[in-house]
Amino acid sequence: MENFVVYGLGKSGISTLKALSIKFPNHKIIGTDDNLLALQNQGLTALLDQFSNLQILAPNEIKFDNKTKIIFSPGIPLYFPRRHKILEICQKTNAELLCDLELFYRLNSIDNFFIGITGTNGKSTTTALIGFILKHLEIPSEIGGNIGIPCFEINQNKNFCYAFETSSYQLDLMTKTKFDIAILTNITPDHLDRHGSMANYINVKKRIFANQNHHDYAIINIDDENCLKIFHELKNDQSQLIAISTQKIPESGVAIIDGVLYNTISSTNIKLPLTSQFLLGQHNDQNIAFAFASIFCYYKKIHKDYFDDLLISQKICEAIRLFKGLKHRLQIVKQLDDICFINDSKATNAESSQNALKAYDNIFWILGGRPKEGGISTLKPYFKKIFKAYLIGEASDDFAKILSENNVNFEKCFDLKTAFSKSLFDAKNNSLSKKNILLSPSCASLDQFKSFEERGDFFCKLVNDI
Repeated sequence: MENFVVYGLGKSGISTLKALSIKFPNHKIIGTDDNLLALQNQGLTALLDQFSNLQILAPNEIKFDNKTKIIFSPGIPLYFPRRHKILEICQKTNAELLCDLELFYRLNSIDNFFIGITGTNGKSTTTALIGFILKHLEIPSEIGGNIGIPCFEINQNKNFCYAFETSSYQLDLMTKTKFDIAILTNITPDHLDRHGSMANYINVKKRIFANQNHHDYAIINIDDENCLKIFHELKNDQSQLIAISTQKIPESGVAIIDGVLYNTISSTNIKLPLTSQFLLGQHNDQNIAFAFASIFCYYKKIHKDYFDDLLISQKICEAIRLFKGLKHRLQIVKQLDDICFINDSKATNAESSQNALKAYDNIFWILGGRPKEGGISTLKPYFKKIFKAYLIGEASDDFAKILSENNVNFEKCFDLKTAFSKSLFDAKNNSLSKKNILLSPSCASLDQFKSFEERGDFFCKLVNDI
């Protein structure tokens, strides 16, 4: 009989423990964590009282064997900066290592449809937009995964369409999952401390297309150099390739250029006007194109050729126009007189902040936190759009040097509250006709906040308290 060990007791780990305890009442279910304090979580105590087959043990108290399935938290470094001890345990005992998404797929793969979305940036907005369109079209569906919704907290049913934002950490732990539609938004340097090199990072991202066959769709951004290479590498594979572009009309794919959507999937030839007042910028045109392509391909796969291409395309576009965007991703919090407040807290690297700087002018820019490799040097072409920058957190000194070298007006503020107060004062006393106070940190949040969500929520509170 199989035993299950849930290794890592964060939010998704605890939801996995509960789901396994319910589904397999006659199996041994064990929860563990490298942080022994996590074993004393009050939520775990309630689960122990509820399920007699559940145990909470320290890692060294567990007996692993070849019937053990280890549902490992993607948040725990597996290979770098050092190999986790679980790898040696699996080698010695033949225990199997997987993540919660992989387990969810194995338990729910029959009679369900799976969409996987990965990439360095854009995957959260794309996932949320796909979920919104599915609901608007009344397709039974759920979204989850790395977007912040653990997979075992969503409905498990038959004839559902599941859309999962899938991180590189999760892909590292997935072996049998086959996505009916797999999406790769872009690849830029990120998480290299976890993957060891850019080559390793790219190879992990490519795994989202593993196990696909000629009935499945691989949707890839051909404007991105790393993705284009993967696109060409997959030409000899079995999946149907769909190209996404905002620069040219692909032979089989979707493009959005100057407010017009071009759908050329499988010899379709449809041209429709499409703009969104909530999803601004070229990067969001890409996100929209990905979401459109995935839903259109869903209809192609489920209904074959027995649907109206034009009518479905129009209905998808109608839903896209209604979508108001993702919280913490270029979220327009409020417009007060001539000042717009924008929460882009999810921009934890320069590549993501670049999208915000492209989308707006007259920017009063709040940035900083725990810096990532490369800093903000790649954003120099957009510095002319910055009226003033307000620096917070650990990155302040490094960012101040770059801004000073490029003649950008800035002020060191230490924390977000101070930065917000100073940016509001400056914006109110400026004669520009339209001003944008933008939180787009280009940094992780962990020096002053628990998460980018907490950082963004605090910014929104400051705005709403005016």
